[in-house]
Amino acid sequence: MHCLTIISAVDPALLDLTALALHGEGALVIRARLLPEQGEHGVVRLTTASMSDAASSTTSVIDIPRSKDCWTCSLREVLVAVGEDRARIEPDGTTVIMLPVGVELVHLVPTLVDELELLPGVVLAGVAHVIDADSAAEDLLEHRPLSAFAGESYAADGRCSGEIHMVAIGYADVVVALGEDPVGRDLVEHLRPHDTLLLPGLDAPLLPELLNVRHDVDSALARVHPATTRAWGGPDEHGVRTLDLSSELPFHPGRLREFVADLAGHGLLARGCFWLPSRPGRVCTWEVAGGVVSVGEAGLWNAVPQMHVDELAASGLSEHAPDAPRCHLVVTGVADDAQCASVADAFHRILLRPDEMGEALAWAGSPDGLEDWFGRE
Repeated sequence: MHCLTIISAVDPALLDLTALALHGEGALVIRARLLPEQGEHGVVRLTTASMSDAASSTTSVIDIPRSKDCWTCSLREVLVAVGEDRARIEPDGTTVIMLPVGVELVHLVPTLVDELELLPGVVLAGVAHVIDADSAAEDLLEHRPLSAFAGESYAADGRCSGEIHMVAIGYADVVVALGEDPVGRDLVEHLRPHDTLLLPGLDAPLLPELLNVRHDVDSALARVHPATTRAWGGPDEHGVRTLDLSSELPFHPGRLREFVADLAGHGLLARGCFWLPSRPGRVCTWEVAGGVVSVGEAGLWNAVPQMHVDELAASGLSEHAPDAPRCHLVVTGVADDAQCASVADAFHRILLRPDEMGEALAWAGSPDGLEDWFGRE
């Protein structure tokens, strides 16, 4: 069986360093890049380098014209073809794909796995994400646009490094943290799910760890879905804290708008879900990264990915139905007791009070003042 593995990072220098560390581990390493300025509609460029001896290497470059409006979809199509071709050429071999900056694991991998399952002789092994602990505090907690890492070709991309790192660390099977900064290392530890592997650098071989894993899409999605994400926690001696805020009560629409800045805090990451009495069937999502608050919807509560019984018990939600509406926010950052108390206080102030619940049904289908955030129900 031919094994594909995937590695992502926000900083292209980390991809170069990881690719260099993989030389000599018995795998073909392919670096993928998205080049919108090449060709008529842009190309996906695949670069491979092989060491011909101790002092020299040979490089092969292939440009594949962009086939779809969506860059991630075009890249996925290319990777499926790579998997099919590599399985034919080297049935028992390994191919490592270094993803382009900005391509998010959660958007690429699930459908890629579905398509690879239709091919004979190829499987997706471990998925990894690489981050520099020495710059992690800045990369995670401040607004650092992708163009700061990958150049002006990303100038129109509104995403920041923090939102990509936060989800990638949760989704990946293996997280590689380079650097020695204790605050950065603690931040990564707080964001890393307990059932994934954290490697402190590239001193030990990476490939065996990736090949020990068969990527499980359902588990990976459950780790990052806003309604099933969990507070992992970690060391707090360097000031990194994680708050786990939850309630069965809904948010009051008016107070949510009033106290949104207080709930977001300053210099924090947050991810989770909430519900509104005006939109009782909808999973409303909450994300804070790089100082930017994002709210949205993630479908219906009765369509939330189901966690295993042991996962549900560990999440603290075992006494409730998995699809029961709830407010659950996980907040992580470098914060003192006063900052933590302020965010927690905002969370509890926004909740409907028990004495208001009797009128909650009257909200359903009625204007709630958040139509500019969510649209009309």
